[in-house]
Amino acid sequence: MYRMRVLNAAQVSSLVSMKEAIDCVDRAYRLYGGGEAGLWPTIYHDFEPGRRDMDIKSGHLSGAGLFGLKVVAWVADNPLLRGLPALAGLVVVLSSETGQPRGIVDGMALTNLRTGAAGALAARTLARPGSRRALIAGAGAQGRAQLEGLAAVLPDLKEVAVTSPDDRMNRLYLKEMAPRFPGLSLSVAPWGDLGETLSRADVVVTCTPSREPFIADEAIGPGTHVNAIGADSKEKRELDEKLVARASLFVDSRAQTLDHGEIRHAYEKGLIAAEAVTELGAVLRKEAPGRRGDDEVTLFDSTGMALQDIITADLALRRAEERGLGVVVDM
Repeated sequence: MYRMRVLNAAQVSSLVSMKEAIDCVDRAYRLYGGGEAGLWPTIYHDFEPGRRDMDIKSGHLSGAGLFGLKVVAWVADNPLLRGLPALAGLVVVLSSETGQPRGIVDGMALTNLRTGAAGALAARTLARPGSRRALIAGAGAQGRAQLEGLAAVLPDLKEVAVTSPDDRMNRLYLKEMAPRFPGLSLSVAPWGDLGETLSRADVVVTCTPSREPFIADEAIGPGTHVNAIGADSKEKRELDEKLVARASLFVDSRAQTLDHGEIRHAYEKGLIAAEAVTELGAVLRKEAPGRRGDDEVTLFDSTGMALQDIITADLALRRAEERGLGVVVDM
């Protein structure tokens, strides 16, 4: 018999802050870069193209004594037809030593938190010092998490524009996020006319379900840092492949990103070589350079690693045990 703890979304959010999640993601990248963590192949299934899909990501962190998996489903019409979130999922954390499950954690609260943390870590590592302006393409939950992450790591950030094809979502974003970040000037950029906003941005974040590129190469000026978050399957694209070919490329996992990330399209056309892609963990471990100059365009392509979920979920579970939170199940 063993005991397993279950945490809901509200509990996860109360137990782990954005800054703590950034530390967890940092550790996961360093362990992965040092050979003390590994990924297993992603399982992806498209039930209905552009409307319903799912994926399972898994991995192990020998350096932290953990392994586990995350299963996530996306149903586009859930909010309008059923009053349910478009995304749902679970993270299962197990002990490498005993093989026993440590707990199950709500996957969406955790995904938003750790993905925002990954974008923040990349921006802290690769964006120009003194970055003041950002554009976030995507007005959903991940767009909110990305703003929270950027605000935590860019001390000079002053202006943030959000954009999406849905004006209602854009207005709701401002209504919810402006009171949370009174020190920032938040605005909406027109989805069909992003040129001026992109040219002024020091940091650009894309976190949409787009299957067609909408960020043009010529719109990105010298020195911009881009976090490409949305393309986490072979069908998704957000960036012009010419931009990918021009930028200095950084990823969470080279093998995973070349298989189904944003830069895959440029790679398969021979516009970039695998050797041109640097894992962020290598930069954090000072085994590879990051930004080399103020005019360099840097691009972080994040397909998301289960390692981020597992290590952050483990922190939430340990905190919950200390505070007596969650539901404990005897198995």
